[in-house]
Amino acid sequence: MRYVIMKYLRISAEDIDLDGLEKYESNSISHQRAFLDDFIANTTEFEGCEVLEEVDDGRTGTNFQRPGVQNVLDMAQRGRIHCIVVKDLSRFGRNYLEVGDYLEQRFPLWGVRFISVNDMYDSAQFNGATGGINIAFRNLISGMYSQDLSDKVRSAKISVSKSGKSVAPYGFYGYDKDPNDRHKLLIDEPAAKIVRLIFNLAEQGISRVKIAVKLNNDGVQTASERQKEKGAKRDWLRSSKIRIWDSSFITRILTDERYTGKHIYGKLKRVELGKSIYKAVPKEDWIVVPDVFPAIITDEQFNRVRRIISKKTTSKPCNATKENRLFCRKIFCGICGRALERAPSGSSNIYYCTNHRNTGGVRCIERSICEKEISDALLILIKQQAQLADKAKSLRVNSKKSVLSEKSNLLGEVKNLKRLVEKANATKLSLWEKQHAGDLSQEAFNTKSEKLTNQVADYNSVIAELETKIRNLEIESETENIFVERYSKQINIQELTKEVVNEFIKSIHVYEPDRIEVKLNYANVYGQTGS
Repeated sequence: MRYVIMKYLRISAEDIDLDGLEKYESNSISHQRAFLDDFIANTTEFEGCEVLEEVDDGRTGTNFQRPGVQNVLDMAQRGRIHCIVVKDLSRFGRNYLEVGDYLEQRFPLWGVRFISVNDMYDSAQFNGATGGINIAFRNLISGMYSQDLSDKVRSAKISVSKSGKSVAPYGFYGYDKDPNDRHKLLIDEPAAKIVRLIFNLAEQGISRVKIAVKLNNDGVQTASERQKEKGAKRDWLRSSKIRIWDSSFITRILTDERYTGKHIYGKLKRVELGKSIYKAVPKEDWIVVPDVFPAIITDEQFNRVRRIISKKTTSKPCNATKENRLFCRKIFCGICGRALERAPSGSSNIYYCTNHRNTGGVRCIERSICEKEISDALLILIKQQAQLADKAKSLRVNSKKSVLSEKSNLLGEVKNLKRLVEKANATKLSLWEKQHAGDLSQEAFNTKSEKLTNQVADYNSVIAELETKIRNLEIESETENIFVERYSKQINIQELTKEVVNEFIKSIHVYEPDRIEVKLNYANVYGQTGS
């Protein structure tokens, strides 16, 4: 396997506030790419290596929920890349605790080298440490900047919202940003027509599920498709493979009072900087300014529909908060990719996909699956992985001896070849001295010198091949170590807990109650999925 280098590039709107316009331009994706390409091209040891690239354009650095960086980390964990190169540490992340965890713990464990060019940091020189107080302090300052910036932006948004001005980057469904004033909204008539239709159908007593089915059967463009068509970069349904109307989005429209022309801000509050977890804010604390922009529906119709909805809506009991659920953010429909809904059923809970209801039953799994059945299947799967890890652990002693022996032999060959290179270079110097003293003709000097130069080139070529073999041995050894260290601790596991799921389960895709696909973490040596 060739030595693989991953270039990682990132920029977001926060950078212009944090670093200023001039530095924002210098951090552009094109500038980062050119900067890293130049660095790699001028680093001798990277000659002949395979170079890959991942980009997160318009993504915040305060968390690691970015498609590009997630792919980088996944490939690093699988042993598919050997080195990650970034322009500076803030490109990788601005959360100093998480960045430090990767630099000090995960990358060394995975056998991955990390280079931050502007920070003059190369993990190969620090044996997995962050590089002293300098790097740690830069991480801390970046995190503090992000927190300070977040507080200032929130305060500014509250102040602007109180005057009735929109602070969202895009107009919500049914509205466009005024091209002449980014704080104003104008009606997007094609979308507004659908909003009026939804309210009219709901006022006639038609259920939200049936409204969704009608829109899907009529081929009406979805809200996310409309937003994307207008140039929005954000994907509101990243986990879903198909785009359809569903009853939950219909409910959001029917309960959104902004369609009466009110500006409303502050319904939700982020729990922690960098985390995509929000908590509801009491209604009395919302910022509400009436008659700010053109209304799509009247107050009277909104209130009539709200009364109809409140009569039909019944709250579902739940025996756990969403974040504490066993498979929160882990379980999806294998057909459409949508996150499965969870509901109580007898003494247990069930998971089901709502999309088949919204499309008249033509797509997605139609039967529910019991949470206990999933839990039991995953417990068996993790036990199997733990048993494999335990066996591998007992074999590691002999395997390690074999790897160390092979590595020692290769290092010995490299040492001998480097000695030959030094000897050839010394001979060339001696020839030059003889030629300079008149004891050797120019022609003889050129012939012998060329021969020695070719020998040195051949030696260096073999040295490079041997060093690649040594690195591959180290990487393969580290990959196996990850699997063994993580899973062997679970050899006596008796119960599937939230902590175990978070550590070992990447995702669960349900196709039928008797067919699920599980993607595991740390299972690279023996395969990544189980069914």
